[in-house]
Amino acid sequence: MNKKKWTWYGVIFAIIISLVIATIQIYSIEEENIKTSIIQNQIEIQEIIAKSISKNITSELESIIFELDNLAKSSELQKDIGTVESNRLIAQAFIRLNSISPTAQILALDEDFTVLSQASKSHNSFIGAKVKGLSELIDSEKNGLISEPRILSINTLLFDEPEIAITFPIINEETNKPSGMLLVTFAASEFFKRHGNIYDIESQFLMVMDENHVILIDPATENIGENFFEEEIQQQIINPSFLNNHIQVILKGNLSTVIFTLNNDIGERISTGIPVPVNGKIEFIFAVVTPTQSINKEIDEIIFVTKIQTVFLLLSTIIVLLAFLVKRSKSFKKEKLTVIGQLSSNIAHDIRNPLGTIKNAGVIIEKENNDNNEIISREIKRINLSVRRISHQIEEVLNYVRTTPLVLKPYSINHTLQEAIDTLIIPENITIITPKNDVTLKFDHEKMLIVFVNIILNAIQSIGDTKGEININMHETSSYVTIAFENSGPNIPSKDLKRIFDTLFTTKLEGTGLGLSSCKNIIEQHKGEIFATTNPVKFSIRLPK
Repeated sequence: MNKKKWTWYGVIFAIIISLVIATIQIYSIEEENIKTSIIQNQIEIQEIIAKSISKNITSELESIIFELDNLAKSSELQKDIGTVESNRLIAQAFIRLNSISPTAQILALDEDFTVLSQASKSHNSFIGAKVKGLSELIDSEKNGLISEPRILSINTLLFDEPEIAITFPIINEETNKPSGMLLVTFAASEFFKRHGNIYDIESQFLMVMDENHVILIDPATENIGENFFEEEIQQQIINPSFLNNHIQVILKGNLSTVIFTLNNDIGERISTGIPVPVNGKIEFIFAVVTPTQSINKEIDEIIFVTKIQTVFLLLSTIIVLLAFLVKRSKSFKKEKLTVIGQLSSNIAHDIRNPLGTIKNAGVIIEKENNDNNEIISREIKRINLSVRRISHQIEEVLNYVRTTPLVLKPYSINHTLQEAIDTLIIPENITIITPKNDVTLKFDHEKMLIVFVNIILNAIQSIGDTKGEININMHETSSYVTIAFENSGPNIPSKDLKRIFDTLFTTKLEGTGLGLSSCKNIIEQHKGEIFATTNPVKFSIRLPK
């Protein structure tokens, strides 16, 4: 009996050992398959993201150039760059440019590269100063100016990193020759990281260089501002010819994905690069980079859970699937944001270009008409109104999906309110009363400007064509500042009041349902709160001091 018992024990033990060995072999194969599948999936996601970001960057840069084109063609700037009227136009253009992309400054230069007009975030005045080194960066004509817009990478005293500079010629309509130049600059890292944030990509996973191979963003090296093909940088790469070929493929206008390793790196990286064309010319190379170490760590955790279930093959398989689903569930949200971000950037890219053409055509028709034909003048006003409406809806969608970190600096609330009012067209039938008192508070100026514009625009649309008033009050305590926007428009129904800040909720036919939701997100980022009351209609923002 004992011999038979031990025989059965031996058989059962042998079966268990066989199952363990078989399970280990099966899961060794599965481990390799999972690694291949996840890396391939990561590559596909990166390629979708890279395409979308490239389109979005292209759209923003072309929109900036379009605004500069309209500014350069204005009659006031054509007459004299340094007049009070030209200064006012440049200040207004600066506000519009900041609604497209955060801009450091806009300068108007004469033919000797001397600053005659300026609008900037900095309090430093450059009026009368000469911009040094700019003439050496551009292919100058005999008079030292260019006849086409250019995008350059420069270094100035404003930032400790490379800047993006856009130059646009001011062509004298009488002589048809350049008489001056517009210069717009902004920090390279802030510009590109902001686009990555739409897809929840951390800044250390982005790499950017300009058309001349100058590195603008690359956390893997300390050679920001230097040429990628210099010997010092090439020595940091294990297989430089392989990565150089990857760069050359992108420079030819193609999407390219490679897996590479640096000498000073901790492991492999998956790099998906794509060119960024502006008006048909490649200006930058943008790459999304993911360390494979993070992917391998996720895979190892999944396989570890499955290996400890080697006794029961079926149970082990179920646990593997559940663990895999749990591990991958966090990426679903990211992939969803990728789809939303791709959709929004595609909308912005596909609509902004024809919208810009319509707007430009309207400017030309309006100039040619010169108010001679009342019907044409009336229809041009309707076209401009429709263009502004569509542009506002595009910005609402993009503002909602952007999740950039706050940039907190002391700002005047009254000054920011006035900036918001200046960006809007206020109908003659509406009066806006601003606060008599003022408070300086730390907040993200660009995001708070979006909030104020949205609330004031909603009030204007609510009042409509009737005579009305928007009364803005500000109340300060030791802990909080409350800004109240009261308007004389119709009361909000109680059923709508409960949902007014919900995403996609709108009572307007042309609304997106994202404006007030974006406002709520921004205010909550500032640890504040926003709420609405009716009879009279009032939107109140409370910000902590």
